[in-house]
Amino acid sequence: MALRFSVNGSVLLVSLVLLLVMTVTGLTGVKMATLDEKVSGNYQNQQMAFYAAEAALKEAEQFIASNRFARSDFTASCANGFCFSGSDVDEVGSCDPGSAEPWQTGSLWSASGQHRTTSVSISGIPAQAKYIIEFRCFIPKEPSGPLPDPANRWDWAEFYRITALATGGSGDARVMLQSSYAKNE
Repeated sequence: MALRFSVNGSVLLVSLVLLLVMTVTGLTGVKMATLDEKVSGNYQNQQMAFYAAEAALKEAEQFIASNRFARSDFTASCANGFCFSGSDVDEVGSCDPGSAEPWQTGSLWSASGQHRTTSVSISGIPAQAKYIIEFRCFIPKEPSGPLPDPANRWDWAEFYRITALATGGSGDARVMLQSSYAKNE
């Protein structure tokens, strides 16, 4: 009888160990599934922010292409989202764009009147993307040719840098994109 009791005890012990292993495996699976869901949600959030920033860049490029600007519209304070911190803004030969990087200033993105807001609204994103347009002076219209004459304004193109900032659906993901745009008149 003692022999049979020890076999029953070992079966109970093995059963408890197997139950423990199955419980740990199940909890690990649940934890992994939850983590995968969070990673997937974060990726989707980041992608939504990226698409919103990309849409803002496109809108800004179209805005530049379809509008004429007075150089005085571009200021160091980025009034209305138009930035320029250099010198000789109207002079093709001596225009200097300066070294300021206004997009790194947090107040630029939070203060109204210092950035532009897109007219595009993307489903699932509560806040519209923002952008600024920096005038970066002039570049030759034909970069591979000889350096054009600074006195001939028509040999030069206006050069802009656009910076867009967008958030995803939850606001946790932020994406900032930049592009360069040359406007030939």
